[in-house]
Amino acid sequence: MAVNVAAWSDPVRQPEPGRLRTWHLVCPSESLRPGQVMGFSLGGRELVLFRGQGGTVFALSAHCAHMGTHLAGGTVVGDCLRCPLHHWRFDGSGACRAVPRQPEVTGRPGQRPFPVVERHGAILVFNGPVVLFPPPAVGDAELRWRTGPAVTVRCDWLPVIANSFDIEHLRTVHRRELWDAPTVERPDPFTFRLRYTSRVTGTGPSDRLMKALSGNRIGVTITLHGGTLLSVESDLGRTRSALVAGLHKTPEGMSVRLAFAARRSHVPGMDGVSLAVSRWLFTAFLRRDLSVLHGMRFNAAGAAEDPVLRQLLDFTASLPEDRDDERG
Repeated sequence: MAVNVAAWSDPVRQPEPGRLRTWHLVCPSESLRPGQVMGFSLGGRELVLFRGQGGTVFALSAHCAHMGTHLAGGTVVGDCLRCPLHHWRFDGSGACRAVPRQPEVTGRPGQRPFPVVERHGAILVFNGPVVLFPPPAVGDAELRWRTGPAVTVRCDWLPVIANSFDIEHLRTVHRRELWDAPTVERPDPFTFRLRYTSRVTGTGPSDRLMKALSGNRIGVTITLHGGTLLSVESDLGRTRSALVAGLHKTPEGMSVRLAFAARRSHVPGMDGVSLAVSRWLFTAFLRRDLSVLHGMRFNAAGAAEDPVLRQLLDFTASLPEDRDDERG
């Protein structure tokens, strides 16, 4: 697939990750309990999340339609969010349901709602009025998930994305070699997938454990979902593990939050051990990237020399962003 390398060499013309019409990982599910409210920003758009007393999570535009008060200071009443200034109440669809001393609220302005799902131990919000594709389904029901703290990498969005699909980097930094040629899939306009089978050439503690668990044959599937969610599924033969990384741009760089998974065990107490091992292996693998990516200025012309990265750039350039007139 062809890519306009000249366009991607200009950082001003790169897609803004916070404006992508896609699913964004906001926070771990466990961090938002019934009755809690939190604010969140996506590319300059202010949102609020709240979990109703019934347990469902909702996302609304952050500033009250009445006089603009930020609703992060509001109160959850049942499955509605009450504005802290004049106590207007809005349900999860954004409709105004109550105004003090006003028995009739028909025609009152409401809040803009955003689609929300809980998946892989995290809360995902779609940045747009209409869901363009379903949230990613990684692994199967036998996997148990745990979401870790966010880590900030001092670079832009594309270096983090490209790093995950860079086969030469896999060899030089992660000490892996491929058994056969990798394959690239684009099953729909919002999904970019790379599959390969690797062997371990490193000799560190995590390398030795990975070699022992896998018989030195590791099937890997890396998928970019809409530009902001990255999943990695590893088949080690005797066991499987998975990871989902949510990317969020901050003033300091790219915030990366990881959700780890491991196969459920039938042995009491072993689920926690399996998750700890999965987290250690993935963290050891990813830690090698951090010092390399800090301060990186992405050179698209150099990246486009790699056939996989060339297709990745073509994919990211095609992702839809929300328009300024949709950002109310």
